[in-house]
Amino acid sequence: MHAVEILAESYPHVVADVIQMENFDSNLVLESKSLVFQIKDHLDPSIEKKLMQILIPRMIKHSESLFHSIDRSKYPIRIPYMPGRKWNVEKTVMKFLVSGDTNLNYSHVVCEERKERKATVVLLIDKSHSVIQHLRFIIISAIIFSLALQNKDISIISFDTRPSVVKSMKDRRDSSTQIVKKLIKLSSGGKTDIYSALLKAQKEFSTVISRKKTLVLISDLLATSGEDFLPILRTFNDVRIIVTPRRQTLQLTKPLLGHLRRMNNVKLFLLPENERLILNMLEKVLFF
Repeated sequence: MHAVEILAESYPHVVADVIQMENFDSNLVLESKSLVFQIKDHLDPSIEKKLMQILIPRMIKHSESLFHSIDRSKYPIRIPYMPGRKWNVEKTVMKFLVSGDTNLNYSHVVCEERKERKATVVLLIDKSHSVIQHLRFIIISAIIFSLALQNKDISIISFDTRPSVVKSMKDRRDSSTQIVKKLIKLSSGGKTDIYSALLKAQKEFSTVISRKKTLVLISDLLATSGEDFLPILRTFNDVRIIVTPRRQTLQLTKPLLGHLRRMNNVKLFLLPENERLILNMLEKVLFF
């Protein structure tokens, strides 16, 4: 499998040809969820359709399993212990055991209330040329987001030089399979216009009535076209920015990151370059 992945990185058309062989077990190749992002542009339509029919259900199942322990209809709200509040016994015992203390005390008590919150989220996905190395991780993050919030008001917008709506806030006709298929088809290219993407996000938010509106932006923040996006970013009440790790642009975006850290409505997160670590990051983004 590792050899197939390496081959796909350098010679994707070869792997595409191999998949077409009737006597080849395609399930073996499809165990690698990253493989599709390396060969998708080198498949003819009929083979691509066959590949997606097998791959997409697997990706949906995998993404849903990542969130199996999260109640998608509720946000957890952690509150400090006060007399009369109900304890979370399991978490209290766990906190006591890892503390190393010999006796249980109130500092070990964990109280957790769960309250209904209407989640309204606009997810902005940077697919410009500068994020080409991390597009696979960006797309996987977007897929997990869409599945975790599929029963909520969510809009997904991809952007480079101009924004494009993958899923509108009001559109509930698209199934999980259709959304995943659209996301997988995204390709990197074009300049980065974050300003225009934020304008599109504002329009999406205007179509719903909600007390809590969260904007999630996945980007390397290297804006190469469009107007200064900081003024419009300040108009959003709750912004979560997932920054793709790019050493080449770190010095260019360092001043911008400093401004963002000082903004009260913005929280910054780092996109892991490891599929297994993405869940931990997304849990923080969703429930921070």
